[in-house]
Amino acid sequence: MLIYNVTYVIERDIHGPFLKFAERDFLPVLMETGAVDGYDFTRLRGVDETDGYTYCLLLRFASRPAFDVYTEKHQLQMQKMIDGLFKGKYVSFPSVLNVVLTTS
Repeated sequence: MLIYNVTYVIERDIHGPFLKFAERDFLPVLMETGAVDGYDFTRLRGVDETDGYTYCLLLRFASRPAFDVYTEKHQLQMQKMIDGLFKGKYVSFPSVLNVVLTTS
């Protein structure tokens, strides 16, 4: 299993609209791609929130080839979806994690 983590720092003034967008629009479209097995959308705690709120979107993929399909066919579309509403109001950075041990 592979996890693709995207960490977002959301400016305070778009916090509410961003969460609504994620729940109602972004995450449903993401799942409709069929490339992602599931996700967790989490808020990072214990960090300085002066500049905004930090969230992590963890996307689960069954394999590296499944992740490659996502990055080749869907990632740019998903990025454009966020930028269309919130460009310049957030920063993000990705990381790729290989699951070594898990309970499920």
